[in-house]
Parts: sequence; structure tokens; C-alpha cells
Amino acid sequence: MKHTHKHKRLAKTKTRNQRNALHRLNSFLNANQRKPVRLLISMWKDQQQAITYKQLREAILLGYMTEEEFTNWQDDYVAFFNTHLKPILDSATFKGGKDIAAALLQNPDLYMPMTTGIDNWITVHGAEWITQMSDEAKEAVSSMIHYTAKGHMTVDELARIIRPTIGLTEPQALANAHYYEKVKAKLMEDNPTMKETTAAKRAREAAARYAGRQHRERAQMIAETELAYAYNKGADDAIHQAQDAGLLPRMKAVWSTADDEGVCGICGALDGVAVDLGDSFEYQGKSLYGGQKQTPPAHPRCRCAICYEEAE
Repeated sequence: MKHTHKHKRLAKTKTRNQRNALHRLNSFLNANQRKPVRLLISMWKDQQQAITYKQLREAILLGYMTEEEFTNWQDDYVAFFNTHLKPILDSATFKGGKDIAAALLQNPDLYMPMTTGIDNWITVHGAEWITQMSDEAKEAVSSMIHYTAKGHMTVDELARIIRPTIGLTEPQALANAHYYEKVKAKLMEDNPTMKETTAAKRAREAAARYAGRQHRERAQMIAETELAYAYNKGADDAIHQAQDAGLLPRMKAVWSTADDEGVCGICGALDGVAVDLGDSFEYQGKSLYGGQKQTPPAHPRCRCAICYEEAE
């Protein structure tokens, strides 16, 4: 729905409804992140094992990876979404809808997600998610391959360090390559008699451990963002359903954030802003996933929630 009027700024003091909305969301996130994090890390490890050192070396010499390999990774993301992530998002939207129905209608059974457009939303979002993840994987590996052309390391060195970075974003992968170089140079400087092959091996081991931490961080970010997005969508869907059924009066959506030192400038400015149900919030920067701005998240790892209150 097109936004037709200016936002109304509410008082910064949190209402009980705002605090409850934040508590419900964060309790859900804290209880449900572990599984998607574990599944994502497992998928990336499988992708790393599926490609050989010989294939990587040939790709570096050519200056690019074949489209066949990138297509295989895209297929991995399709399978991952349909097999693992879609059921998790289904459950998150269901929980978000049930929680808001219990809070505002005192009856969670009044929310019936199968009679709404949630399935269509998940289908569209799934296509967006798969495309984004595939593009990020392609950009990361392509940047690593081009890295050797700048004379930073040999083809053999890069072929050996690139595999543990599969699944990372471009900035993360390049940061890992820089870390490898830094560790190797430091080892050679501190140990003048050390063979370069020994320093390279130790640096690769350090870079692989670093990549493991990067993968966990990335998986955590994806899990938090996806769960928050689906949970907030489920709550929003339940409110629309209840209002359409005449169970609630005309409602407004109020953005609510934790108001602590972890809140970014975008979300801090949105805190307490109210819009009519179905309207978009206005904020700077590109929104996630196709440009929607009716519900959080406004950015990766956003833990903001929407509080619903009577319009009058």
C-alpha cells in the first residue's frame, strides 16, 4: 500500500506493548538461531569439499570459474532453502502470528496462516534469498581468483587458501586472504631460518581457523535476519487477518527498538514512529529483500519489532 501521509513520532518512553513486542521477538530469536546456523555451516563445508584443488588451480589460471560450478552452488542454495530454510521460515511466521494473536486477541488459535498470503511471501522471498546468496558466492570467489593477478601470491598459494573461504562474502574472503599474507610475513620476519613452505603451511592453518570464525559470524547474521524477518511478517499477517475479520479496530504499526548502545542510526531514528497498517516506514538506505519497508528488519541482524496499537 502506498504511503499517503507523514509519520507520527511518538514519545521515546517505551509502552508496555512495545516492550512486550521486543521481548517476544528476542526470546524467539534466542531460542531458534542454533539450528539454521548449524545447517548453513554444514552446507558451506559440503561446498568446500565438493570442489578440488585441481579445479581451483585451473580456474585461477583461466582467470575465472566455469558457470557450471556456479550453477552447482546455486542448486545447493535452492536445495538448502526448500529442504531446510523454508520450513524454518514457515515455523517463524506461524510463531509470530500466534504470539500476536495471543497478545492482542487472547486467543492464538484465531490466526490461520494457511488461509493467508504467507506461502506466497515465502516463495517470493525464497527466490530473492537464493539469488542474493548465489551472487555473493560468485563475487567472493571471482575476487579471490583475480587477487593473484595483482601479484599478491602464487597460483598454488591461492588455490590452497581459497577453498576454506567458500561461502563467505567478497569482503570476508579478501580479508581472509590479507590475513594469510600478514601471518605468513610475520612468521618469516620473526623466524629468519624458517622455510617459506613451513610459514605458508602455518599461515594457511591460521587462515582456515579464521575462515571458520567468519563462517560462524555469517551464519549467525543470516539466521538472525531471516528469523526476525519471518517472525515480524507472521505478526503483521495476523494483524491484517484479524482486522479484516472485524476482530480488531483500525490499527497502526509502531516501530520499536531496544534503545541501547547496539541500536544503529537507522533504527534509532525509527523508534516510536507510527504508520497506518500496511503503509511503509521511511528510512535512509536500501531495505532488505525486494524493497519492502512495512516490517523490520531494516538491515542485517536488525532486532527491531513492530508494536500494534489502535489508530484512535
